[in-house]
Amino acid sequence: MLALDGYSLRPLARTHESLHLYRGTRLGDNAAVLVQVATRAAPSTRGRLEHEFDLREDLHIDWAVQPLGLLKVTTNLILVETDPGGELLERLLGPAMPVPLFLRLAIGITRAVNALHQQELVHKDLHPGHILIDVASGKTHLLGFGNASRIPRAHQDLVPLEVITSNLAYIAPELTGRVNRSIDSRSDLYTLGAVFYQMLAGVLPFSAVDAIGWVHSHIARMPLPLTERLPNIPPALSHMVQKLLEKNAEERYQTAAGLLADLQHCLAQWTRNGKIEEFVLARHDASGRLIVPEKLYGREQARQTLLDAVDQVLATGNPELVLVAGYSGIGKSSLVHELLQVLVQPRARFISSKFDLHKRDIPYTTLAQAFQILVRQMLGQSREALEHWRDAILQAVGSTGHLLRALIPELQLGIGPHPATVDVP
Repeated sequence: MLALDGYSLRPLARTHESLHLYRGTRLGDNAAVLVQVATRAAPSTRGRLEHEFDLREDLHIDWAVQPLGLLKVTTNLILVETDPGGELLERLLGPAMPVPLFLRLAIGITRAVNALHQQELVHKDLHPGHILIDVASGKTHLLGFGNASRIPRAHQDLVPLEVITSNLAYIAPELTGRVNRSIDSRSDLYTLGAVFYQMLAGVLPFSAVDAIGWVHSHIARMPLPLTERLPNIPPALSHMVQKLLEKNAEERYQTAAGLLADLQHCLAQWTRNGKIEEFVLARHDASGRLIVPEKLYGREQARQTLLDAVDQVLATGNPELVLVAGYSGIGKSSLVHELLQVLVQPRARFISSKFDLHKRDIPYTTLAQAFQILVRQMLGQSREALEHWRDAILQAVGSTGHLLRALIPELQLGIGPHPATVDVP
């Protein structure tokens, strides 16, 4: 139980590894409050709460939990927020929801997400622990804006899976940093697809035992259609959820408003007839801004050459070298980053760099930059995995570790001090 002067609180949930959510009252005026607590001083965790507090002017009380104050108490950072009431969606999940209940709750959730997107915000961490719902009315409030962004379109950097702060069971493919696609409001719509699937089926669209398994599922696997899991579910709802879970953002719903219109149409049919007839989806799904598709055109043969090389290496274990050349701006980086989508496997990792005209007088700089990425991925793993990497590297480099550390300073954190070798030209 959290003891905070001036507040009476009880635990509600743990929304992140080191973020705890409490519900209670402020004793001075008996106001209902939610309190998020960062229980350790990790900069990334504290940064989530500080970022959410900074967004307070953009979070409207009609659809979001509003930050009231940011407190520092001993080693904890505490964010005090309004409590609009309702239950966390994660507490309402269980067996498959009846269709009428699903539609009422899904409409409330989608209406809140639509309001969020109208503020030019992308949540990037929607999941049932960040959704508060009044079951009777369907009125929904969102919380957990620590990852939210004002940028309408951006790329996710490739970071070790161990430091991804979004909930991996619901994460959109582009949020993993492992696909060559941008993040925008459609990333939140993919998450809604996973949430809606769980509400209707009682299970998640995918299952996995580790981070790599979750990421691989979201990037490369298709969920079992709801109509095959639950024969009595209206096909229109199954198609709607399947559309939300498309890997390519261009094939999903483009706006929450378009999704909301279809859900309301389903509810009207169910109320009137007790069933939902199939209809053309996304008829009212028009985006108010130009979104250029992020597809590669005219690179099928080159892409296949790269994929064939990857398959050959994975099958034989023998290294291969493929060089990608061309004029500046022709799309070399975009082509190479297509490999991200096929290398989310335990036995393959992706690192990249490119030759820079302004650094051509620095020996090995391109190779060093690429392997710095690998070392950072290695350092983000568990102690057991790090020991495996250290043993493998030490066996491979022999007496040249000192030379490699000169090129890749981070390597010392992985393999430790190494005896100096004789200077070489």
